[in-house]
Amino acid sequence: MKVILIFIAVFISFSVLSSESSICEKSKTEKSFVPKYAKNFRIDYFRNFKIVRVGNDSYLLSTGRVNCSDSFQAKILTPVSHVAFMSTTYLPALEILGKTDTLMAFQGKHYIVSKAYNKSKLRDLAFKFNPEDLITLKADLIMGYTSNLSDEKQKQIFKKLSLPVVINKDFEELSPLARAEWIIFISSFYNLEDKAIAVFSEIERNYIGLKIKNDKLSKAKVIVGSIENGYWITCGGKSDLAQLISDAGGVLAFKNDSNETQKVSLEKLVKNNQTFDVWLTHNMWLSAQDRLKAFQQDNRYRFVKAKDVYNNNLVRNENGATDFWETAVQRPDLLLQEISELLHPQSYDVSLKWYRKI
Repeated sequence: MKVILIFIAVFISFSVLSSESSICEKSKTEKSFVPKYAKNFRIDYFRNFKIVRVGNDSYLLSTGRVNCSDSFQAKILTPVSHVAFMSTTYLPALEILGKTDTLMAFQGKHYIVSKAYNKSKLRDLAFKFNPEDLITLKADLIMGYTSNLSDEKQKQIFKKLSLPVVINKDFEELSPLARAEWIIFISSFYNLEDKAIAVFSEIERNYIGLKIKNDKLSKAKVIVGSIENGYWITCGGKSDLAQLISDAGGVLAFKNDSNETQKVSLEKLVKNNQTFDVWLTHNMWLSAQDRLKAFQQDNRYRFVKAKDVYNNNLVRNENGATDFWETAVQRPDLLLQEISELLHPQSYDVSLKWYRKI
């Protein structure tokens, strides 16, 4: 009789779970957030849970336990209160959302520039995800990018271990507004989407207003990069920086159809033979003296002629990391305003936040 009762209890329990799972899988979407610019994520909302999709991966987010199937890469209870991040581009979102206190670990914390974080209290993470380390973290959310994975098989290990590892693909976006829109992705783990959407709408409005203004101005000739290992290293013509330069009223030298960093032969650089309005070096130079030293070490720099030269390292921390790769990515409206100042100083009066004149 006892065995029969146990069997019945197990059967009922299994039936309830199966029923709840079935209900979860058959639930109708109440609404969806489909980004206007970003191509690599979306959020679908149901009655008591939401599904965040990134590429082929999906994550179940809920405020309480929901018995859905195991098809999700991770199931995360929200709002999260202990998080681990792998990129400085995620950090401004926490400041905007008022959630800086939730960061407990970071990959390469010496790269953090913002004073909003007490780096001495943050656990430093290795570049590659390590299951043993992540288990001891006991984090509610571990957010990184594809390169943090050793291989796709590792994702299955995380899934079996119920580790809340989430992939962020903001770096794969091809426009400044698309990258900035990922604040809404991050906000979903805090149930603060409405706040993030309002902030992004303001960023979008500011950005488009600046672009419209710049469309009416004369075009400035811009060159980006410096000499490295026998090549001129510059941004791809379809990169977010190229888009910013275009929207600021600039014409980029050596523009191609790729978003990848490109190598330009020095022969092509020499043949270019024109004077640019602005040169954005994007290297380690801090002053005109550094530029002069580089010219002395490699006289091929004499073929790069520009009226004004700027570098994007005005704000740095004690380790030399720059705020450009932290705050500027999340605020493309402010960055566009600053680049517009560099290209059209007669039409703007903006205090520089990321660029220094060298």
